[in-house]
Amino acid sequence: MARRVRRAGLQPVVVLGDGGRMPPSAVEVIARVAWGYRTELAPFPVAGAVFLAGWWAHLSTPHWYPFFIAGSAAAAWLLVTFGAWLGLPLLADRMYAGVTVFAAGGWVAFAALFGALTPPLPLVLGAVALILAVPWWADRRRRARARVLRVLAAWPDIARAIGLPGSAIQSVSVGVWGWRAWLRLAYGQTITDVAARIPAIESALGTVHGAVHVFPARDGKANWCELRVLGSDADDGT
Repeated sequence: MARRVRRAGLQPVVVLGDGGRMPPSAVEVIARVAWGYRTELAPFPVAGAVFLAGWWAHLSTPHWYPFFIAGSAAAAWLLVTFGAWLGLPLLADRMYAGVTVFAAGGWVAFAALFGALTPPLPLVLGAVALILAVPWWADRRRRARARVLRVLAAWPDIARAIGLPGSAIQSVSVGVWGWRAWLRLAYGQTITDVAARIPAIESALGTVHGAVHVFPARDGKANWCELRVLGSDADDGT
């Protein structure tokens, strides 16, 4: 039959789904993954920015290295002393921010004086970046915020899968026992529809049974509700 088809002059046809869109390229897939895990990968672009700053300082203003050291020390002191006004209520967070700023400024000062590629400055930058990245990766509050950000990005797909298309998360706060979100419902949807889909929401979020609770909006609007998700990996300070 195949030979007869070929002799008749017919050619094989490939039909592409999804509106004819080709599969994503490797670069696009890598970019999506990097954006999805941008909080985990944050130390690497920060280290790259510090390296570029040291390179630029060596080419343009190498004689300013004392000001880089003094400025980073002053910025670190301000962060430790007044960091609570900038959203860093915990002393550990302020100390970490101060040490990071001072280390970055000190490295830029040495790079401005000797050159960013002069050994062992690149090795020192990599080692210090890895050392300072460990507390960043281990911070439970950052991990909780990262998971919430992924939920925000995936909520349109989750909403369609659980039968609440058109609903949108307007704001989120991470607390001691988990996180809560203010959900704006689509036309015709009420809190009763959300409550009936709590098991589906728990499955979509990957939580345990009983972790999701729904409450009416404080202003009494029928197209708003509060979604609370209990989790053991969140912490205070947001």
